[in-house]
Order: sequence, then structure tokens, then C-alpha cells
Amino acid sequence: MNALDSIDSKQSLGAICLMMVISLGTLQIQPILGGALIDQLGVPLNAIGAIFAAELIAMAIACGACALLMARVDRRRFALVALLILAAGNLVSTQLHSQAWLVVFRIICGASGGAVMAVVYATAALRRSKDATFAVINIGNLLWGMLLVTSMPLLLRGFGVQGAFCLLAITSLLAALGCWRIPRHYPDAQRIAHGAARPFGLTSMLLIALFALLFFGHSALWVYQERIGKSLGLEPQQIGAILGGSILAGALGAGLSGLIGRRLGLLFPQLLSFGTALLATLIMVYGDSTVAFATTACLIHMVWFFSLPYLLSMAAELDPSGRLAGLGNAAIFVGQGLGPFGSALVVGEGHFRAVGWLAACAYMLALTSSCLVVARFRRVVKPFWQALATQSP
Repeated sequence: MNALDSIDSKQSLGAICLMMVISLGTLQIQPILGGALIDQLGVPLNAIGAIFAAELIAMAIACGACALLMARVDRRRFALVALLILAAGNLVSTQLHSQAWLVVFRIICGASGGAVMAVVYATAALRRSKDATFAVINIGNLLWGMLLVTSMPLLLRGFGVQGAFCLLAITSLLAALGCWRIPRHYPDAQRIAHGAARPFGLTSMLLIALFALLFFGHSALWVYQERIGKSLGLEPQQIGAILGGSILAGALGAGLSGLIGRRLGLLFPQLLSFGTALLATLIMVYGDSTVAFATTACLIHMVWFFSLPYLLSMAAELDPSGRLAGLGNAAIFVGQGLGPFGSALVVGEGHFRAVGWLAACAYMLALTSSCLVVARFRRVVKPFWQALATQSP
């Protein structure tokens, strides 16, 4: 049985899940790894955002560019090469101490991770149960993140920053073992779907911007949450446990969105998510207690993954070919990369309230934009699907 025939198997799903979580690189451990880079290697506070921003922007560009190649390349070999480059980049990172070289090799790792991600999305699209596939991948990302965040303080204490990068390299090599589960080529039967692709309009552009705003706001604060916890006098193990719990809260948010579905419509979940994130962000940076820090960290992560499925479902309905969802994913990483970069510009020597206001402004803009996006979505999608139904034999 070849990889295409077994694409719907649990083994194939496990392989692409592992590749997906590895492709995220340092994304889920940015606050803790950033703190270690400051404490152990003496990297300046305002340089942390630039290092992680470079990695994530490279990931976004590579993911978007490679997604356009998936119909023409040998996907299995493509993924294998990308994973080997990712492993090599992380191994080299264990020996680096200068900010400039860290930026260079995090760009390399980010680009290779984006290439792996493009293969994962293309392969997942071949499975029959696409909704369930992406749900499992999303849950896998969150559970992997929780495991990393909760164990990272112990790893950093025992093996330092080098141990963290070495772990990422080893897991990249393990993920490469599953490449044989990836179909080599795009099946000919999949080349014709939904007729000619429609050009993107204003609604699509606004939706792409909403993806970026969502992740800009979250990542701007996320990258400095470890420092915020430390400023409250929390121990590294306590901070790791809180941030790990917040990732678990994200899984809860994703699960709730799946259970609720469209019962609350499309607009109310966005208003609830962005409004809650805005308030929780300001409470985190102005609060002075462990309870406030832990509660808001969990709330922010929960609404983060509660709103995301609604945005993805709108993208899929606006463009059944999947191009818009792919661009939305690229926009996610652009926002994820620009968030730390923006926070690095305002944090100075520890002005975390300025970071909080930066994130809050992004949420406010997203809150108002979501009203326009949903209104336009309702006008665009209904006539489109009615036209398709009319054309059906």
C-alpha cells in the first residue's frame, strides 16, 4: 500500500501531526527561551523580539511560497530536506552566542519550518475528513506546546539554552522518519475542483488582515509573559506551569468552538474573543498578583483558539479552493512575527504596560474589523453558494 492509499490512516495522521508540531520551532516556548537567552547568554531584552520575529516572518514567507509549489514537487523529498535543514539549524544554534548569528540561524530554521508546514497542509487536504484532521492537528499543537512549556524550565536549568535547541534538533530528526507517509505527488484526480478560482476581493483581504491582527496581539504579549511573571516574583517552575496551563486552556477554547459551532452566529464569537483578550491583556500588565497573571494568561489563550476556527471556516467558504486558507496561515505567521518586533520597540528596559497597550490596540482594531468582515461575508457567501446550487445538474 502506497502513501496515497493509506492517507486516511491513523499512522499518516500521526506523521503529519508530528511534522506540524516540530515545524513550529520556538514558537510555543518563546517566553521561557527568551528569558533564558537574557539570563544565560546576556542577550539584550529588546533583542529578544527581533530574534523571534525574524524566525516567524521567515516561516510565514516560506510557508506561503512553498504552498504554491506543492502541486509540482516531490513532497516527500521536499519535507525530508526541510526537516534535515531544520535539525542542522537547531544544532548550530546550540553553539551561538551573538545576537546577529542567532537571527541568521533562526531565519534558516523558520524558513525550513515553513516549508514543512506547507507539506503538512497539502497532505492534510488529501484526507477525506478534513475538519477532523485539522482539529486533531490543532489539538496536537496545543498539547505539544503544553508539554514543552511545562518541561522547558527544568531542561534549561539542567542543560541551558543549548539543551533546548538540541531537543528541537532531535525531534526534527524523529519527524523525518515519518516522511515516507507523505504522498510524493499531487494526485491528478485532485487537480480539478470547484471550477476556476475566483479573484480575491475586499472581504478576503479584510479576513487575511484579521488573521494577522489576532496573532499580532497575542504574540506581542506572549513573548514577554515570562518576564512579566518574573517581575511578580514567580519562580521559573511556577511560570512554566502557568503558561503550560494557558496552552491547555487554548485546547479548551478550540473544543468549545467545535461544540458550539454556528449556534452563536459568526459575529458574537469574534466580539467575545477580541473583547475578552483586550480586557485580559490590560489586567495582566496592570495586575500585581499571581492570580491575575494566571487567570489572564489562561483567558487570552482560550479566546485565541476559540476565535480561530471561525476565521478558518469563513476562509474555506469564501474560497473552496483553499488558497485563502493558505494565505490566512501565512498572515498568521506574519502577525506572529510582527508582534514580538513591535513589542521590542516599546518594551525598553521593562515597560510591560506599553507592550500591553500595543496588544490592546491590535485587539481593538480587530474587534471593529470583525464586524465589517462578518457583514461582508454574509453578503458575499450566500449569493455565491446559491449560484453554485443553480448551476448543479
